Order: sequence, then C-alpha cells, then structure tokens
Amino acid sequence: MRYAGCGGPTGAVSHTGDTAASPSSASAESRSRAARSVASRSPRLLPTPTTTRRVTRGFYRSRARGRCAIVRRVSLYRLHNPGLPKELRFGDLKLTAFSISGLASYVLAPSLNACFDLGHCAAEAARIDNVFLSHVHQDHSSGVPRHLWLREMQGMGRPRVYCPAASAEGLRGVLRAFDAMEGRDCRHDDVVKGVTEGEVIPLGRRHSVRVFDVVHRIASVGYTVVSRRRRLLDAWVGAPGREIGEARARGEAVEVEYEVEALTYVGDSTIETLRRHPEVGRSEVLFLEATHLPGTDPSKSAEYGHTHLDELVTLWRENPDALASPHIVLKHFSMRYFEREVRAAVAALPPGLRERVQPLL
Repeated sequence: MRYAGCGGPTGAVSHTGDTAASPSSASAESRSRAARSVASRSPRLLPTPTTTRRVTRGFYRSRARGRCAIVRRVSLYRLHNPGLPKELRFGDLKLTAFSISGLASYVLAPSLNACFDLGHCAAEAARIDNVFLSHVHQDHSSGVPRHLWLREMQGMGRPRVYCPAASAEGLRGVLRAFDAMEGRDCRHDDVVKGVTEGEVIPLGRRHSVRVFDVVHRIASVGYTVVSRRRRLLDAWVGAPGREIGEARARGEAVEVEYEVEALTYVGDSTIETLRRHPEVGRSEVLFLEATHLPGTDPSKSAEYGHTHLDELVTLWRENPDALASPHIVLKHFSMRYFEREVRAAVAALPPGLRERVQPLL
C-alpha cells in the first residue's frame, strides 16, 4: 500500500518504510510543535517531544524529514482507527459512524435500536438489539461475534442479526467456529436471520426497515428506515393549543399519520444499485459509498464492486432525483487517501450537489 506524501502529489511512502522526496528540512521549533500535537492526541505514540525521532522509525530516519513523518503518522492514526468514530446529527437522529474501505464500517443509531454493518464492535454497540448487515465481507461483519459475546457477558437479551439470505448459513458457521474455539455449545443459530429484497422488518412501534437489492461482488442488500409520523390536519394548523386539546378530548381527528423515508444505508455497491433504485434519493439521510476519487481509474471501482465519486456526479447530472436527499453521507473511502484529499474532492463537487454532501471522516 502506498500513501500520498505530505510533500506534494509526487511524494509517497509505503508501509515498508520506503520513502520518496520530502521537504528538505524543518526547523527545530516546527518539529517540536508537531511532536507536542501528536503527544496530545496519542500519548502512547509520542509521550514527549524528545521522542520525535523514535516515532518516525519505519517511516523516516533522517532528522530533516521528521516533521513530515509525524504529520503522516497522526493523519493515518486518526483516519484509520475504527475506535475513533464520528458523531453525526440530523435533527433528532443521532448517529455514531466510521467507514474506511478494508478496515471497518458501522453506523450506530441508538434511537432506532439499530446499527447498519458492524465491522468493529465497541462497548456501546452491545446495547443495540438489531444489527443490519449489508453483506458479510469482514470489514462489515467481523464485529458480530464480539457483539454477541459482549451481550452475553452482560446478561443482555438475544439480538437479531439480519444479513442477505444467501450469506446467512456462512455467518452461522463463523459463530459456530467461535463457540467451538471457546469450548461452548452453539447457541446463536437462531440469531442470524436471512433477508431478501422487498421484506419489511418491524423496528419498534414507529419504524420499519425495508430491504432492497444491492449490486456488489457478493450477495448484498440495502436498508431504508421508514418512520411513521403525525402532523396536524390542515384545518387545525395555526389553531390554539387549547382548542386542539378540546377537539381531541371530544374524539375528533386533528392529526394524520404519514410515512417518511428517514434513512437509507447502502453498503458496498456499484453505481448500478442507484440506477435500479433511484427512490433512495427520497431519504432524509442517505449513506453511500465512494471508495475511489478522481485520479483513480473508474474501472478499478467496477472491478471490485465499488462506486467512484465521478460516477455519482454523472448520475446526479442524468437523474437528479436519485441523489435528491438533503443529507448525503459519503463513506468507505480507500485507505490510499488522506483526509485532505477526500475533502478536496468533495469540495470540487458541482454546486447543487456539493452543499448536501459530507464525507464520513
């Protein structure tokens, strides 16, 4: 794996420690500031400024290149750590999410008692009863065994883990293997529930989850959360609260119930999914993948069953309704990209789309 260097688009560094061109030197004060910055974020990475040169081991050994290495290390530490999710809020909907291709993807929605994908399981995820897996690649599902064990350890009830029907037995086999390794009787077969396109899964009194098919390299599905809400009938809009209350007491209808597509989650997917299901653009919040950015050949996205950012732009120009959501969260960026590269690509999106898009970083 090679990462873009901090000295410009031509600079690069691999995980083996090979380096390319970097800035010729950095002042002692600059190196000290960079060291203190890293120390404040992760004491175990860099306890004191005096350990600057030790932190660069495996990246750079020369004193002149030390600051570049520190910045590089901090960037990767923050961006590629599934234990450092981002908090998102859309009105009353609060989410905790992380997604980097090949590492982990998950979106926790405590108010819905649901999470979408579980490539990493933190302690707070154990309290969620409903796990909706888009597919069973490890970076989207490897947190499931941990989720089950944490709940069992804390005496919680049995969860429900939904996944594509074609993958259900394979996932059960993984759970059996974990039980066998730990010397326990298998007790999780009924936890895994296979789902297919068109199914509607109840989610509490006010919500349900609709399943739709997704195009990827293995069996995959997407999920749309449908919320039932109430609003005043037109005749009562603007009326005093006391009158509305009295009308309710008399048994008069003052409200009407309606449905809203509150959230749609698409895991790994090609652009073909959005062409098949443009209705996802009606969701208030839409999670989509954008594994590759401009500068990467779109054929790579198609080869591995992913979406290229340029393909989303083309789709929006062809059919704006497919990406009409007021809040579009792009996720699952390749590990090859730095945060600044992702943000620059999003900032370069065309007006009308750019204002509604935020990267999950």
